[in-house]
Amino acid sequence: MTVKKTKVELFEPYPVGDLVVYVTGPDRGSVIEADCRWELSTTLTDCDCCTFRWRSRRDPSFKCRHMQALRQVLGVEA
Repeated sequence: MTVKKTKVELFEPYPVGDLVVYVTGPDRGSVIEADCRWELSTTLTDCDCCTFRWRSRRDPSFKCRHMQALRQVLGVEA
């Protein structure tokens, strides 16, 4: 994993496509879809979304789009 040094403010909105990411800690955030009111608790390795819950059972390396958006905001590359 490579980490790029970027300045990210906590609890500020960062749009990533149709998602909005609010960073809440060094490796976690709340991710909201533009057309939905649900906040998903997301970390670099886990997400509350149904897609991650089901797909990660078959593929432990699976990263949902919410995790990828958080990684993009934090400047983390796989």
